[in-house]
Amino acid sequence: MKDRVMFETNVPVTAALAYPDGTKVEGRFGDQVMYSLSDERVMYVPPVVRDKLVEIGIHQNEPFSICKAERRNGNRRFIEWVVKRLESEQPGTLKTENGDDPKSAAIPSDTDTAASCVAGIGSNGKSNGKGVEARNGSKTPGASLHAALLLSIDAAIAAEHYASAKGLSVRFGSEDLRAMALSLFIQHARDGGVR
Repeated sequence: MKDRVMFETNVPVTAALAYPDGTKVEGRFGDQVMYSLSDERVMYVPPVVRDKLVEIGIHQNEPFSICKAERRNGNRRFIEWVVKRLESEQPGTLKTENGDDPKSAAIPSDTDTAASCVAGIGSNGKSNGKGVEARNGSKTPGASLHAALLLSIDAAIAAEHYASAKGLSVRFGSEDLRAMALSLFIQHARDGGVR
């Protein structure tokens, strides 16, 4: 039996479709679309995700990121599915923001999904900016933790892509991301980065 992708709120998942089309199935909460993924997993998503995959033109074996993002409109909370295309890598290569070798810097060039899923972006697409920097421009502990969370997600996505290019299946869960973020935060604090 294939592993099923479990979507945690505000945690992006990297995937690639094994087949271009999904299968419509009845779920507990209405219609869903089942997709087989190229890494032997299966995912069940609402039809709106299928529409977004078609809209941005995701093809078979093309990497993309999907996030079940929680949004707020006043006191009302709702779920918005964020689907983004990831830059494809040639087998054995990984592009980073500054063009470094992935062994020295494992940060993917497309960090928008991680940022939009974790940063508390409102329904208007703009960051609320709370707790990111103090008024005098110095970094606050909240800003440092926020940055550590984003970096851990980016690093995990990059590592998964790199492992996939090498023929390995590596998956990071929410506990892994939390541990990485806390390690980065603590090291940043030790280096005097948090005031």
